[in-house]
Amino acid sequence: MRIKTKIDLWVHAIIWASILSMLFNAVVLLPNITPVEQAITAAFTGFMLWIYFGTYYELRDEYLYCRSGPFYEKIAYDNIKSVKLSGSLLSSMALSVKRIEIRQHGKSFFTGTTYISPVNREDFMKELISRCKNIEQ
Repeated sequence: MRIKTKIDLWVHAIIWASILSMLFNAVVLLPNITPVEQAITAAFTGFMLWIYFGTYYELRDEYLYCRSGPFYEKIAYDNIKSVKLSGSLLSSMALSVKRIEIRQHGKSFFTGTTYISPVNREDFMKELISRCKNIEQ
């Protein structure tokens, strides 16, 4: 089952302001910018749209699949050490401050911690925990 990410209002504003300013500048300055600059503008705009529309989570048979644009992570349920609600602002696959922190066995804090922000995080967290055998609550 695919679960959409919750997106905070300020994240909406940052993403759309970035996209609109890049497109506005490209249109206004089009006669004066090089093809390389046009390509960079198109790539940046595409990247931002991919993050915005392509961030979701799936509870698959053996693992949690997290996707944020071109970035993805597969977290095996057996490798999950802890799951808790969080308000961390650390960079991760979440577009909201209301997050779930997932820690994995045998990895450091930076390589083994993933933050996600499903729309209904409490229900998602309960379902995730029910699939994890090696969780340390």
